[in-house]
Amino acid sequence: MAYQIAIVGAGTAGLAASIFLKRDGHDVTIYERFPSARPVGAGLLLQPTGLAVLAALGLDRAAIQAAAPIRHLHGVSGTGRLVFDMHYSDLAPHLHGLGIHRGVLFGLLHRAAVAYGAQLQTSSCIAAADRSGPRPVVIDEHGESHGPFDLVIDAAGSRSALRLAHADTKFERPYPFSAVWGVCRDTEHLFRHDTLAQRYRAARGMAGVLPVGQLDGDGVQSVALFWSLPVAAYADWRANGMAVWQDEVAALWPETASLTAQFAQPDDLSWARYSDLVLIQPYAAGIVFVGDAAHAASPQLGQGANLALADAWTLADSLRRCSSIDEALPDYAARRRKPVRFYQMASRWLTPYFQSDRHVHPWLKDVAFGPMARVPYLNRQMLHTLAGVKTGLFGSLDPGEWHRDYSLRRT
Repeated sequence: MAYQIAIVGAGTAGLAASIFLKRDGHDVTIYERFPSARPVGAGLLLQPTGLAVLAALGLDRAAIQAAAPIRHLHGVSGTGRLVFDMHYSDLAPHLHGLGIHRGVLFGLLHRAAVAYGAQLQTSSCIAAADRSGPRPVVIDEHGESHGPFDLVIDAAGSRSALRLAHADTKFERPYPFSAVWGVCRDTEHLFRHDTLAQRYRAARGMAGVLPVGQLDGDGVQSVALFWSLPVAAYADWRANGMAVWQDEVAALWPETASLTAQFAQPDDLSWARYSDLVLIQPYAAGIVFVGDAAHAASPQLGQGANLALADAWTLADSLRRCSSIDEALPDYAARRRKPVRFYQMASRWLTPYFQSDRHVHPWLKDVAFGPMARVPYLNRQMLHTLAGVKTGLFGSLDPGEWHRDYSLRRT
C-alpha cells in the first residue's frame, strides 16, 4: 500500500528515509525550516553500519570516492600513554569507517531524494501537528496547515517542536561539555589519512583530527578538527581570541598548529552541543520519531549519523513488511530498541572519561583502556561497539556476513 508521508527535517535521517520510501512507491513531502536545505556541522565518522545503509541506498561507492576510508583509531593521553589503538581489519578484513564532510553526505542524500521525486518544501518550519482527525495534519509557524497525511516522520532533531509536543519523553539532559568543529587542510602532510587521531588532557580537554577526503581536488587531504570545551566556557572561548585557543591546542598537540592557524575567527568553526534524550517509545498515533528526535546522545562513540541511517532503513522496511501503519510503528520501535538502548547507555557511560571535570575517570581511562584493548575478547567487544554492530551488552551482528546483503566487499 502506498502512503502519503510528511517528513519534518532534511537532515541525514529525513533524507535517507525519503529515498527508501519513494523507492517503495510512497508519496513523500519533506518540510525544511531553512530557506535552502543545507547541512549543519563539519565532519563525521560513518561506521560500517552507516555504510551498509548507504550501500542499500546505492550511495556507498560515491560516498567512499568523495571521503576518506578510516581503518584505524588512535588515541594518546597528554602524558603520552596509549589509550586507543584499534584497527577495523581486526574485526573483518573488508570493514572500515568513513570520514566524510557533512556537506558531502548531505549532497549525496539530497540529490538522490530529489531524483526519486521527493517533494522538498523549504522555509517551512513545522511548529505543530494536529492529530485529532483520522489523518494527521502538520502546521507551520505561520499557522498554515499541510496535509492530511497517513504518517508524519519527525526527523527535526533533539529540539524538535513535534517531539516536545507529541513524544512521551523518559528523560532529557543536556551535557555540560560541547565541542567546536572546523574543516581545514593538512597541507604539511602531518597526519595519517586513514586514521582518526585524538589527544586527551584528562577529560577537560580533547582534540581530534578526522580525515574527510580531498575536498578541493588538488591532492591535499582535508580534515575535520574538533576541540572539546565546557558549554559554560564557550563565550569566553570566543572572547579570548583565536591565538589563545591555538596556543592551548598546540600545548596538547604541537602538530595541530598548522591546522588551527587556518581559522581566523571563531565563526570559522561550528559549535556543537549535546544532550541525552530517551523516549518511552519513538512513536505516537500517526507520528514517528527518527534520528536525534528519537535518541540524542553524547558524541563519544560517533554513532549519531549511523543510528539515524539505521532508523530510516528500519522504518521503511517495517512499513514494507507490515500491513498497516498501526502495525509498522510498533515493529519499527521493537527492532530499534536494543541497539539504540545500548549505544545511548554506552555513550552515557563513556562521557565522564572523555568530557567532564572528574579526576578518577580520566585517570582510569589513561591507565586501563590501552591494556584492556590488548585483551583479545575486550578488543573485539570494543571493535564491535565502534563499528556500530552491537545490539546489546552481550549481543552483536556478524560484520563478516554483511557483504552478502550490502556488497561492502567491493570497497
